[in-house]
Amino acid sequence: MTDCATDHALRRVLARLAYYRRNITTAPLCVEQTAAVPKYTRSQMVPTATRGFLIFLAVALNAWPLFDRDRPARLVVAARAQSTAAAPFFEDETLNPESPHAMSHVASIAELFGGGLAAVWYAGSREGAGDVAIYFSVQPSDDTRWSPPRAIVTRATATRDLRRYVRKVGNPVLFSDADGRLWLIYVTVSIGGWSGSSLNVTMSDNEGRTWTRSRRLTLSPFLNLSELVKNAPAALSDGGWAVPIYHEFVATFPEVLWLHRRSGEVVATKSRMSAGWYGYQPAITPIDTARALALLRDDDPPRTVSIARSEDAGRTWSAPQRIELPNPDSGLDAIRMTDGRLLLAFNDSPGGRENLRLAMSADEGRTWSRVATLAEERGGDFSYPFLMQARSGDVHLVYTWQRTQIRHVTFNTRWLDEHSGGSLR
Repeated sequence: MTDCATDHALRRVLARLAYYRRNITTAPLCVEQTAAVPKYTRSQMVPTATRGFLIFLAVALNAWPLFDRDRPARLVVAARAQSTAAAPFFEDETLNPESPHAMSHVASIAELFGGGLAAVWYAGSREGAGDVAIYFSVQPSDDTRWSPPRAIVTRATATRDLRRYVRKVGNPVLFSDADGRLWLIYVTVSIGGWSGSSLNVTMSDNEGRTWTRSRRLTLSPFLNLSELVKNAPAALSDGGWAVPIYHEFVATFPEVLWLHRRSGEVVATKSRMSAGWYGYQPAITPIDTARALALLRDDDPPRTVSIARSEDAGRTWSAPQRIELPNPDSGLDAIRMTDGRLLLAFNDSPGGRENLRLAMSADEGRTWSRVATLAEERGGDFSYPFLMQARSGDVHLVYTWQRTQIRHVTFNTRWLDEHSGGSLR
């Protein structure tokens, strides 16, 4: 790379350092001239040193995932099957109807090994408050009722387990493995906002009754900060997981967390999903054992859903391409159903979260059609959907309802077919 090309690359990094603009000049870096080397006073050297450190930090944080190539080769995809349900059905319920908390947010749901369901979310007085905890609830296979929510991670328990100060907890993702073990990945912050976050993991071998001591995942030698999670992982053929995560410090971009349990120890590495600056909070959707899509949240105009594609089980990804569906800088989720179609839950608006809709694709994400509206109200907040298809073929979706409750809907593919282009209202 020429000196000029290097400088232009650095300018792209500097352009994202808006917070530090007082200390960083964006004057042309590469000048084709033979002027004498200027002499700097001590007061001038401080901003120059700061500028150099920030450039190094930004490049290091962004480039580190590229060095790790020890990743599995295959994705696990459920065999294609058609629904055998005799009639369409749809059910809607609230997981925490008697919640004492002013705020509930970011839910996920998993199927238990012996049948039944488990769900997690965080709740407290407000997002990021010290009283926020991660709550857990179970619906046994022989009961239609959910157990009373109970806190399984708090600031105090996270501080104790991780042996470091924890200021707040957030985003939990729950999933189960082939051995019946429940995994919980969640976010903690010790200083600053969400961009100063870390990822942590705990497990349960008895369907959530007790949990192992939480462990902080070390994913980078440079501060090990700014890793967040929102959507479900993709299972790997070697028993591991490709977990969609994202980075928010200096720049926002999607990543993949490669998670394994070897000899009783959790082994975690990460890789960068795309070289672009836009698109984050990915939802990984395997198409087959090698190919996958990543649907991305967008925080830049024109704010639409974008899709990146992988042909090598997540080792490398294409540049994200925008599709026709809007995204108001809000979380989304997508799954490949057992009939081969893709199902997407998203906020169908460029500027708000006042609705939550479903869309489907029968051609691997090239075109999409809206299916049904799950919730809609002017000024409302229906957000952060999380999708899961159970072994029975039923689709489960949990989402934040008005930031106060967690809603759970269940339906089958016959219902999707009947409501194509329609609404619940």
